[in-house]
Amino acid sequence: MFEDVSEADLEDGRHALMGGGVGAELPIMIARGRGALVWDKRGKEYIDCTSQAWSLNVGYCHPKVIAAVAEQIKLYTHVRTSFETVPKLLLAKKLAALAPGNLKKVAFSLTGSDANEGAMKLAMRNRDGDTFAALWDGYGGRTLATMSMSWPHPNNSRFRAWMGPVVRVPEAYCYRCPLKLDYPGCHLACADLARETIERGANKPLVALMMEPVLGNGGMIDFPSEYYSAMRKLCDDLGMLLIYDEIQTGFGRVGAWFSAQLYRTTPDILVIGKGLGGGFPLFGFLAREDLKPLWPGDHSFTFAHFPVSMAAALASIQVIEEERLLERAQKLGKHATTRLKEMQEKYKLIGDVRGPGLMIGVELVKDRKTKQPAREETHRFVTEGLKRGVIFGESKYGGLGNVVKIKPPLVTKEKQLDEALDVFEGITKKLNSELAK
Repeated sequence: MFEDVSEADLEDGRHALMGGGVGAELPIMIARGRGALVWDKRGKEYIDCTSQAWSLNVGYCHPKVIAAVAEQIKLYTHVRTSFETVPKLLLAKKLAALAPGNLKKVAFSLTGSDANEGAMKLAMRNRDGDTFAALWDGYGGRTLATMSMSWPHPNNSRFRAWMGPVVRVPEAYCYRCPLKLDYPGCHLACADLARETIERGANKPLVALMMEPVLGNGGMIDFPSEYYSAMRKLCDDLGMLLIYDEIQTGFGRVGAWFSAQLYRTTPDILVIGKGLGGGFPLFGFLAREDLKPLWPGDHSFTFAHFPVSMAAALASIQVIEEERLLERAQKLGKHATTRLKEMQEKYKLIGDVRGPGLMIGVELVKDRKTKQPAREETHRFVTEGLKRGVIFGESKYGGLGNVVKIKPPLVTKEKQLDEALDVFEGITKKLNSELAK
């Protein structure tokens, strides 16, 4: 398919596209992918350490996912939300079984942003007030509602009038503690500051705190285990709901089905997506069974219950179970972080290595003492990786991040991961020597 497309046609298509997408343009055209590998139209091979926006937990074109999709397409493709389908009911049953605690109610959405909006709507149906809380470097999406739940990119100010009221509170970013303290001697003073910020600076009552258990776009930041229970207690004490945005962390990425299980703290609402669909678009949220449900029409989208995606999700979950990908993510993640911390001892460019499972972030700095972010070097790092056949990610967008992301599919082979880490070290050595001059 598309074998005879001319370069002129492709160039016309480029000219017709409007900007506004995330990140910078990557100068490769992907022709095909299998497992953890992709090839461009010239046949060059790349190891993908981004899983295409952290979505391909079971890799590109897993045979069981493709077989499930092919079988579903023979029956029907689209059925609107008013009708029942077998994939929808079986997936809802499976998700309720996998979910931690009493998160037994399931709602589906089409994108991560509207899944987070759905969680916000459900919270508003169950609490008075209009104000939400979010973490300083948290990320909730790019719709008008979820932009307000995301770290404040300068370009977003144009849309501020349409954003809802949010109070931002500090997260336990131990490498860059906002209070200049050291863990564990700090006794989680940041959580105390978050509580005080809400109590003294927010319109009451608050609806909910929305947080990613591991910050993704905002810098690949995980927290001390006690921070999760501290934020759970904060919400309980102040009458707020706790929403976990596990769009990136769910379905094996952190070495567990969900971070809520890994950190032993269950939210009231848990947002899901990305790795769920096995490469097909599917998002949603899980909620406490005792919460009042959404009203009819509150959260309905034409393709939100896309049966093809739901068949893919059921197959993807089966693959995670049968191939023991939770354990594999733990094993590969430990191996990767061990090697990266060894590099940290050798290269001053590496300020911090963090993240559970295969949700790894490496923070680059110009100077270890001042911790000056190496933003330009981070962008160059990703560009150099492409030249060397590895696709790395970078935090934030618009050149504002200084964290290299390593989040390959959970099916990545050990040899492929080591090849990617060899490339990582080669680039680090090069940039580190340039900084030393």
